[in-house]
Amino acid sequence: MTTKKFCIPLTEENVIDVKFEYNDNAEIVYFVLNYRTKINDKWHEVYRVDTAHGYLHEQRHWINDKPIPLRNIMPLKIIFDYYLSQIKENYEKYKQYYIQKEKHK
Repeated sequence: MTTKKFCIPLTEENVIDVKFEYNDNAEIVYFVLNYRTKINDKWHEVYRVDTAHGYLHEQRHWINDKPIPLRNIMPLKIIFDYYLSQIKENYEKYKQYYIQKEKHK
């Protein structure tokens, strides 16, 4: 197995932490996509999708921290690419959801 780990900056205050493992056939066998944002000089995890704990799931931290199981019916590379693009397209909405949740605590 080969592991890759890096960060994709979206803006100065918004990043996606990426980690994935692939086998000798270059097939992804494990991944983590973690969107974080900086609010008042503190980093917050807002959204995460990964295959940790042995299954595909997401965590919408603006709702709660509990994993939400997802169906895994395609190769992980397709799922990885899909969720990476979803985060890139929607991170600003996710951040606003998170800020609203924090205001109501």
